[in-house]
Amino acid sequence: MQTAFRWYGHSDRVPLTWIRQMTPRPLVVTHLHHVPPGEVWPLEDLRRLRAELTAHDLALGPVESVFWTDAMKLGQPERDLHLENYRRTLAHLRTVFPDSGELIVTYNLMPLDWGRTELARLHPNGTHGLAYDHRAMAALDLSHGLFLPGWSRRYSAEEFTALQKSYADLGIDGFWENVRYALAALVPVAAEHGIRLAAHPNDPPWSYLGLPALLTGPADIRRLLALYPHRSNALCFCTGSYGADPANNIPAMVREFKDSIAWAHLRAVKTTGEKCFHEADHANPDANFDLLEVVRTLVDAGWDGIFRSDHGLDLFYESDSATNGYPAIDRYAANKMLWAYQRALTSALPARTTPSVTPT
Repeated sequence: MQTAFRWYGHSDRVPLTWIRQMTPRPLVVTHLHHVPPGEVWPLEDLRRLRAELTAHDLALGPVESVFWTDAMKLGQPERDLHLENYRRTLAHLRTVFPDSGELIVTYNLMPLDWGRTELARLHPNGTHGLAYDHRAMAALDLSHGLFLPGWSRRYSAEEFTALQKSYADLGIDGFWENVRYALAALVPVAAEHGIRLAAHPNDPPWSYLGLPALLTGPADIRRLLALYPHRSNALCFCTGSYGADPANNIPAMVREFKDSIAWAHLRAVKTTGEKCFHEADHANPDANFDLLEVVRTLVDAGWDGIFRSDHGLDLFYESDSATNGYPAIDRYAANKMLWAYQRALTSALPARTTPSVTPT
């Protein structure tokens, strides 16, 4: 298994110089932050990204993310233009990174993005982390619009009301039909270029603020994969997103969907009430699931892909360098711990031998 590390570009307080210092040296997970969703990623911008990574002796990991637009999700008039631009972006990625093996491009089906009600919940040991409380989310005053730091845009009150109505009018079956339409347009091009499209689950794994949640557990995964059965229609398997619902058995899901997991986000969460949870230490055995057991399940299943530790707790007064729940120290420490654990597990496996054949 290979580690990866999320980098938010030049606005990130963790520079590439620091990522280069990490052991094992991770792949860099990033995207072109300045290109609005729906537009083509320019070749020259991707070439600059490649040159910068090369200058630091780093390599591109999974792209996170080439976002699906509202028009793609809702089937609005701009959908076909955005799909064509998406196909061109996939082609540009392969043009600039021809020697990167199988590329992974992440997207999500969330009407907004990940949702939290706290960015710095104080824990008894003095650390801080992301937290979600469904009652607090439901009590938000939307009369002046909506903006949460984890989301990519600000909505006026009128825009958000229109968004809620659009999804309500569409319905869940209509939403799934739009996903099928988009996959039919994108998967063949992704396959042509040796790219896996990796769907990130809903975070949290339930509906909130009157908006639907489409990818929340095993039944949704099966439906997504059945829309276009192909290796390029794959998953970004996020243990924390799925694991916030205690009904989701994460090791069992790993075993069922291992062949469709393009890459993994590994993090732990702890439920504190109905639809209430917070990020937990990656090594906490009392979280909703034991993350080390998840790694063991991945190894036992023969999965040997890319992972990154996701989110994390703000340790050692690192608050100035935390970016919406992405502190550097804890993510690096978790990467190293999880990598070392899977390495120990792998080395303990019995050697595979080829049975000898005696000529007759």
